[in-house]
Amino acid sequence: MAVTQQALTEEIALNTEVLEAIAELADYKRTHQREDPLNWYPWQRKALYSLIRQVMSLAGNQTGKSQTGGYHFALDVTQDYPEDWEGFEFDHCVNSLAIGVDRDQLEVIQEILFGAVIDREFQGGWIHPDEVHTVTWSRSMTDMADKVIVRGRYGLNTVYLRSYSQVKTGQKTLKFAGKIYDVIWADEQPPDELVGQLGARLLNGNRGKGGRIRYTMTPELGKTDLIIKFMDERGKNQDLIGPVSWNECDHMTPEAQEAALEMIPEFEHELRRDGQPSFGSGMVYPIAESRIRCDPFEIPNWYIVLRAIDLGIDHPQGTIWMAKDPQSGICYLVKTYRASGMDAATHAGATNTTWPNSHCVVPHDYDTLEKGSGELVSMYYEEAGLKHTIQFTNKDGSLHVEPGIFALHNAMKAGMFKVFSTCTEYWHEHRLYHRDEGKIVKRNDDIMDPTRQAFAMIGRFGRVHQDRVRKPKVNTSMAHRRVRR
Repeated sequence: MAVTQQALTEEIALNTEVLEAIAELADYKRTHQREDPLNWYPWQRKALYSLIRQVMSLAGNQTGKSQTGGYHFALDVTQDYPEDWEGFEFDHCVNSLAIGVDRDQLEVIQEILFGAVIDREFQGGWIHPDEVHTVTWSRSMTDMADKVIVRGRYGLNTVYLRSYSQVKTGQKTLKFAGKIYDVIWADEQPPDELVGQLGARLLNGNRGKGGRIRYTMTPELGKTDLIIKFMDERGKNQDLIGPVSWNECDHMTPEAQEAALEMIPEFEHELRRDGQPSFGSGMVYPIAESRIRCDPFEIPNWYIVLRAIDLGIDHPQGTIWMAKDPQSGICYLVKTYRASGMDAATHAGATNTTWPNSHCVVPHDYDTLEKGSGELVSMYYEEAGLKHTIQFTNKDGSLHVEPGIFALHNAMKAGMFKVFSTCTEYWHEHRLYHRDEGKIVKRNDDIMDPTRQAFAMIGRFGRVHQDRVRKPKVNTSMAHRRVRR
């Protein structure tokens, strides 16, 4: 049957309406992302629903941590929480701050929150375009907002956008100094000198109850004081999510992980993949922990052994025990001890618990006078039973640090230096041991120093313990051969 012109016109009109409706729906979904959130991973839901005032999501790169932080921030700014929301809710308008590393990072934050900018109009991110009331644009950065007023459930809310690089030289202050914030989203790791000011801005937030801060970061600055507080000294007002690895994110398939790691230096794998603060911009030994970590084993009786001690009366003392396989040349850090607030007898006793008859490397200032008493520091330890001490020197007789650092780092890379996984004090310091403007920071080195010194001296002074049995030698002389007839 022939199709009439009227029927054809009606069909075209219907199809046009359908296409327009599909386009409108797609445009609505694009500009109203918050109404159709992602399928969050368990660790992301844990971060979103945490009721703690300070939350840190510590994760590898490309895990989705910034998207989680942006979504959470948008909920707080609009107070438009989902019906099944289990997390904290603001019941009033908020003054907020979104802050990142630099201009580039700030652009990422702005796009996550508000979308791309076209003709000075936001295209929509976690915050919808129709929720944007007014924008104050930056005078120094094109298409970057300085302040955005957002419509929320209870009225107008203020969002400030800042970067860590806006810290003024010397004064260490930001343009937001003096403001009170209800919520702060810090994307990527802030420098320690900024953390205190961020906290100060939150003291009277949330109507005097104290504001909230959420960190989403891959710890590229290493184990800074902020990281230490959350990982090792966490208080009741701090919640750590992670470290989150790629294995906890389904979108990071084994194939994707393999391809990504091929482009990343090996010593950065644990940082980028696992979110572990294992190096930092100035790490002294920039090598993956997996390269030097090994399972403990019983030291064979023909290995040579050595102890080394970093004296500690007014600071923590560290002692290490090192063994070397004379056949392969591989050195093993077998045991570590670190303690503070004890007397010399306690430290000496701890040092003598293993291989007491082996040499013990001591610092070059072992014979210095103790302040106050005028007695030799070495005297306290010798009277406490520490014997067979030898003062540290490099092979050439010098006391320089860098040659030892260089030699030990090369041994790590060559597989000639291993650390037992049970040496917890070593692993703690390994991640903290770093340089600042080229100089080694003299903190967290109570294990690192004696390790370097023992490695430099074990070839000269390591010996089989007198209580051990040497590996039997095979006599190959003609007189001891059995002659077959």
